[in-house]
This record gives sequence, C-alpha cells and structure tokens, in this order.
Amino acid sequence: MMNKKGWIRIVEAVFAIMMIFGGAIFLLSGTVDKADISGEVYETQRHILEIIANNEDMRKDIIDGRTGNINNYIEKNVPSSWGFTTNICNVDEICNENTPLEKDIYVSDTIISSSLSDPLANTKKLRFFVWRK
Repeated sequence: MMNKKGWIRIVEAVFAIMMIFGGAIFLLSGTVDKADISGEVYETQRHILEIIANNEDMRKDIIDGRTGNINNYIEKNVPSSWGFTTNICNVDEICNENTPLEKDIYVSDTIISSSLSDPLANTKKLRFFVWRK
C-alpha cells in the first residue's frame, strides 16, 4: 500500500515551488524597463528645432510669441505615440508650463533672435518638451 502522506508532501512541495516561480515572474515582469527612447527623442528634437530656427516665418512666430504654426509642424514630424508641448519665453526665464508631472520628459530648447546686429534686442527661447503617451 502507498504512503498517502508522502504523496501529499510531494504535491505540496510542487505547488510551493510553482507559487514561488509565479511570484518571481510577476515581480520581474513589473520591473522590465520600457525601451530607452532618449536618443531618438533628442535627435528628433534637435532636427526639428534646427528646421524651425532656419525658417523665417516660424522664427517670426516665436519672436511674436505664437506657437500655432510651430506646434502644427511638430505634430506632423513626431510619432503619434509621443506627446509634446512648446513654450516660448525670455532667455533668462524657466518656462515649464503644460508638462505632465508623472511622465519622463525630454526637453530641448533653442534661442531665436530677430536681429544679428543686436541679438539681445528681441530674443526668445523656444522650449520643446516630449514624453511618451
């Protein structure tokens, strides 16, 4: 006759091992980092800011404090999985409005001047924020 206590102990041990492995897998799956997109984001931001800085109409919009055309251009050139915002401010200001607090945010900025002869006369900073939606 078989020893029933022995089989019950084996089944209990198997269930205990399965629970330990299940818990470990659950914990490890929660700590898997999302793919690092920082290089791609900064490269895209720099490219977009360079184009904006070389476009006379968008430069004028920045000096005048208008972001409509700039945001339309950016929206066409960033992946739909990215959220973004832009802020225009004076060079000595920190302008971080309209950015989500719970996201990893990537920021790049550029300085736009209306005149090469007097760069401080009408100078603005365009800050470009990007985050993963």
